[in-house]
Amino acid sequence: MEAIRRQREEDQALRHTEAASRAKAILEAATPAPTDHAYLVKKAIPASGARVHDGRLVIPMRADGDLQSLQFIGADGEKRFLTGGRVTGCYFSIGKPTETLCIAEGFATGASIHEATGHAVAVAFDAGNLPAVAKAMRAKFPDLKIIICGDFDKSGTGQKAATEAAQAIGALV
Repeated sequence: MEAIRRQREEDQALRHTEAASRAKAILEAATPAPTDHAYLVKKAIPASGARVHDGRLVIPMRADGDLQSLQFIGADGEKRFLTGGRVTGCYFSIGKPTETLCIAEGFATGASIHEATGHAVAVAFDAGNLPAVAKAMRAKFPDLKIIICGDFDKSGTGQKAATEAAQAIGALV
């Protein structure tokens, strides 16, 4: 069982490395997102550093300062991650942290929070990734005020994940 587990981890690490290489090539080929991209217009948000490739927004996903993967957002709002790319612990930064850092589930929410408050935002991409990103941000910025901004969804998933993340690092929700 241990050998199978190690092999699975090695296979996953290889997939992540290959995806990071593909992500780099795609990001280099991408252009700055225009303000009239349909998704940006629909959400009434600025591009906030997003790029465009093949008509879709491209959101870089980083961990420990290194590009790991990409999220693609279509004009219709369809979201996809780069196949084989790492997600856990990855984030997209909007703005530079000073006193307060917000951690949001998605790109549109993060861009809206930054625009409304001026606070730096780390986009976690989904509720399940909030705790991992919160721990990474606390390690990187031990003295900052951190606010976890979970989605207010009917299922309660966003609120539950935000509360868990906040409790894990001593942050606000």
